[in-house]
Amino acid sequence: MNYGQQENVRVKNQIVDGLFKELETKKFSEIRIASLIKSAGVGRVSYYRNFDNKEEILDYYLQTIIETRQKQRKTQNVILTKKSVKQDLSSTFLFFLEQKDRFLLLFNSGLSAYVIEYFRSISNELHHQDPQLPNNLYLTSFLTGALSSVLFEWLQRNTPETPDEMADIVLNLLPKQLLEEK
Repeated sequence: MNYGQQENVRVKNQIVDGLFKELETKKFSEIRIASLIKSAGVGRVSYYRNFDNKEEILDYYLQTIIETRQKQRKTQNVILTKKSVKQDLSSTFLFFLEQKDRFLLLFNSGLSAYVIEYFRSISNELHHQDPQLPNNLYLTSFLTGALSSVLFEWLQRNTPETPDEMADIVLNLLPKQLLEEK
């Protein structure tokens, strides 16, 4: 990555930081670009060079963490065994623990659809990697909605369980036919 690209990423991340700073005190719909760029410490031109609207900032943020998570997951086994799913769930909860404040802001700001979309993208990635996986639209919708709800509950309760304990809880809730016993 050259200096110009690095600088562009830095500015985008400043804008993301500014948006989350604004979400601490305002509803998403009440955030104005003028206050956002002030919180981000960037100029109006820098903002509009990178984003057309606030939704694009959230899309960029989530796409960035999806890419980070996908890089982590590439080193993991995608075969759906009880052990591999537990490892993946545990690392997922750990990942979200690191992003706790931001995801609570998203949930509490009525922006949970972005989180659900995150889980859908993970499911789509798994299907691209292994076309043999069950491809049931309703099952995918059920699991992505359930997992995001469990995640929110856990974060909102100030994460009393460890990521490993949460993995066990979710694993015990999953339909048994999803997992091969190995």
